[in-house]
Amino acid sequence: MPLLSDMLNNPIGAVTYTFADSSSGILNARWAFSAQEDVHIVCKGTAIPDNFEKPDTPPKVLTVPADKDPFIGPYTITYAGPDGQESDPWDLLITRKNEIYYAVWSKNDIAHYHGIGFVSQESLICGWRPVT
Repeated sequence: MPLLSDMLNNPIGAVTYTFADSSSGILNARWAFSAQEDVHIVCKGTAIPDNFEKPDTPPKVLTVPADKDPFIGPYTITYAGPDGQESDPWDLLITRKNEIYYAVWSKNDIAHYHGIGFVSQESLICGWRPVT
């Protein structure tokens, strides 16, 4: 098992996004981050799409054409920590090339985190880390 100091100094995170319902395009997030010392629970968040032109249903297979993929696009996302306190909103941009999804979390047009993921069981699963 990695040392706690390694996880704090070289932080990594994991997040899953699932659709809140089949029509709004809103994503529910469940996330964890290794740099949260003494936090041993999965936290939550909500991503609101910057446009509502998304298809009605999430992809069931990885062969959904990129122009019909409901995960792809810009979002405004607010996360809540273990105490339930919400963060200031983040900008989240999700893109895709073939089966791999790419995510960038930014504030004021400055990328702070980036990640990579894939769809499994109608959820987008991403690993992420700070931009260095």
